[in-house]
Order: sequence, then C-alpha cells, then structure tokens
Amino acid sequence: MSKVYEALQQAYENQLGVIKTHPIEERPRSQPVVVSNLPPLKMRREMVQLEQRLAGLLPDPQHNIIQFISSRNQEGVSTIVQELGRVLVEKQGKSVLLVDEDSQKISQHQLFGIPPKISLQYIMRNGGDLDQAITPVLHSRLFLAMLSGDSAETLQHEVITNKRDLWNHIRKQFDMILIDTAPIDISNEGLELCAAADGVVMVVEAEKTRAKVISHLKDRIVQNGGNLLGMVFNKQHHYIPKWIYGRL
Repeated sequence: MSKVYEALQQAYENQLGVIKTHPIEERPRSQPVVVSNLPPLKMRREMVQLEQRLAGLLPDPQHNIIQFISSRNQEGVSTIVQELGRVLVEKQGKSVLLVDEDSQKISQHQLFGIPPKISLQYIMRNGGDLDQAITPVLHSRLFLAMLSGDSAETLQHEVITNKRDLWNHIRKQFDMILIDTAPIDISNEGLELCAAADGVVMVVEAEKTRAKVISHLKDRIVQNGGNLLGMVFNKQHHYIPKWIYGRL
C-alpha cells in the first residue's frame, strides 16, 4: 500500500471513518422476495458502524439523502446500499427508499426480483403520484425506485436531478433515501446528483483501487457540489486470522 494511499485513508478516518468490509457474494434474483426470507446480513456490524458515523455527520437526523458512488465497476456499491438499507429497516424500523441511478443495471430491483415502475424523473418532469414510481418490498418498510428509465430522460439528467425542491418533496416521505450510483468509469451522470444529496460516500475496493483514482473521484464530487462524508473500504481480505484483528 502506497504512502499516498495510507495518507488518504488517515484523512478520511477523521471524517466518516474508514468502515472496512469483507467480500460478499451478490446473487441475482428472478422472483420477488420478502425481506425476512433474505439471507442473514453479512456486514451487520459494519453497517451499524456506518449508520452511526453518518448520523454524526448529517445536519438533520431525519429525512436524509445519501449517495454512494465508486470509481470503477464491481467495487461493491450495490451491496453496501442494500445491506445498509436492510439494517436501517430491520434493526431501527426506519422507512428507507433505495434508488437505482443506473438504469442499465437496476441492481436493487434485480436483487429483490421486483420490476421497476416508471422513473422518478418521469414524475419530476410530467407530474403524478409518487406511488407510480415507488415499489414497496413485501412486509417491510423498504421501498425501491428507479431514477431514470430511457434515453430521453437521461438527456435531461442534469436539469432534473438538481431541482432540490423536487428531491425535498421525495425526501419527506422516507426516513432515509440511499442512491445506488453507477461508477464513473461507466457514466458521469451520477456526479450530477451530488449537489442534491445531503452527503456522498465513496466506496473503494480495498487493495485494488489506486490512490490517484480515489483522489480524482474526491475532487470531482466536490467540484459538482457534493458534501463528501468519507469513504468505505469494501472487500477487505484478512491475511491473518480474523480474531487477531480484533486485538490489534
């Protein structure tokens, strides 16, 4: 690990703190599932720590929009969003909306086996009831939505997503909104959302993402008006027995 990488890590520990997570298998689902029937949370402790640190950094304890973003594909943004959302719902009883920003993958909808409705941007542009765009996950306070659904909406992405009054209307319906953003090596559109969110969290694959790449993403978030809260180191591998790490 380079000295620059270590310096970045130390800097963020003074903010959000570096939440280190471990590899987790993502399993696509084709049938609707009930939250209580999902496999047990594999990062419960880490997600509880993440929620606590986020709560200390946000200006308002309720009705927040948090965006999760990465530099590269497969760094684990969707997994972090899904696990944090489940912790907030199952352990704290909060109402949580998971938003798929990436209309090509719609990872959260695929995970729960739920087809998306019309997009939030369609409602923002044409008006209508939010229920037309939001789908509840059975027997839970977890909800899903898709940000944009077609190329016509994508062309208006910058105009629509920065309308804070529209986001404020959506935020009032939920205790927390978590945005699952496409990595910037695939699309830059997620960066346009930064100004509308209360906070942005970078997800970094431990030991693989270079310090220069992390620094570049940080700069772009700030340039786009984002309130950078910190970063999560995902997929950390233990090279010595895990119980020893607890004593270090």
